[in-house]
Amino acid sequence: MLAALASADAVTWISILVKTLAYAATLVAAGSVLVWLALRELSADGRASLLRMAVVAALAAAVLSVLRVPLRASFLMGGTFDGAVDPMMLGIVFDSPLGTSVTVRLIGLALILAIVLPLRGARWIALTGALMACASFALRGHALGEPRLLLGALVTAHIVGLAFWLGAFAPMSRAARTEAPPIAAALVHEFGTKALWVVSALVAAGAVTLVLLGAADPAALTTPYGQAFLVKLALFAGVLGLAALNKVRLTPALQSAATGAAQRLRRSIAAESVLILAILATTAALTTVTSLPSEQARVAPQQPKTVQAVAHASGDFPWLS
Repeated sequence: MLAALASADAVTWISILVKTLAYAATLVAAGSVLVWLALRELSADGRASLLRMAVVAALAAAVLSVLRVPLRASFLMGGTFDGAVDPMMLGIVFDSPLGTSVTVRLIGLALILAIVLPLRGARWIALTGALMACASFALRGHALGEPRLLLGALVTAHIVGLAFWLGAFAPMSRAARTEAPPIAAALVHEFGTKALWVVSALVAAGAVTLVLLGAADPAALTTPYGQAFLVKLALFAGVLGLAALNKVRLTPALQSAATGAAQRLRRSIAAESVLILAILATTAALTTVTSLPSEQARVAPQQPKTVQAVAHASGDFPWLS
């Protein structure tokens, strides 16, 4: 994958950046809703701040998701600006799984905005939107393989868990900065208790997905996809290590109002955020410049190299493989 990135053009790098930011903004928007509904220890100010974050993140995610369409069209036209505005290429992208994914995501993000409206049942509308935004990740790429329904459910469960985790960082960091230690500690403790179930779901869903995709074979670790997966695994191990530190040492220190406990917790949360952003960036690069070995094997060797490159790099045009 490093060789592919080294030779990548500007459009590829911009695509990776936009995809990374779209991932992050979508997860924060959906996660903010999940956290707002799930964590009872949020203060009134914390809830109001979380609602604002959900709205800002949803709007940013919508813009970034829409940008992915002309960028993909440009990629298909060899990285030219003409491709980004060519009606035929834009139509092809809209008709692809990427277009379906973006459409569903935009609907979900719009429903998330209902959380700030004075409507009865607005929270459940927003929850539906958060789940749709998470499910949009399962409408393209590897989740289109077989068994498609199971893969889609596993990918969605994985994304929901990651969204909840990422969505909790800002309110916990804010609480550590502005709330009294007992209030902040109660929130962090509640998240830590529920995060145990989230971690279990993430690990289980990820493991089953890898087996179904054929990426659990040790031989696959020698491929660019496998090497990128090892990078993601190392980063996730770092996240789990920091989470364990938060639960075992930093949360008890905050509960006892130890000097500097809040600052240490905020630094740990910031480090977790950086590691998760690195995971998202690795995923964006991985899905842009390479693919699963099993998917590469399905691309007919007699096809032109340009067709193979599109099938491998995008995961958006399964009929080419």
